[in-house]
Amino acid sequence: MLPNDFPSWQTVYWWFRRFVRRLLFRTIHDVTLMLDREREGREQNPSAAVVDSQSIKAPAAEKRGFDAGKKIVGCDVTPVSSSTLN
Repeated sequence: MLPNDFPSWQTVYWWFRRFVRRLLFRTIHDVTLMLDREREGREQNPSAAVVDSQSIKAPAAEKRGFDAGKKIVGCDVTPVSSSTLN
């Protein structure tokens, strides 16, 4: 459901597909992020990343281990969170 002041869903979808094909969403995101960081007095590109891990209970998994700190049998998931690291 689109708001009443939007055009038909076919028109909205056409524009969405056009933006996706031209990678405009990524460009808009990156430019907005850089402008926001500049406005807050920080460098345009972040210079660090956050690495965290979490243990997931998976006793039947093929590859598993034991987290002694949490006393959980399962696998470890480590996501890395960063925008740009150059």
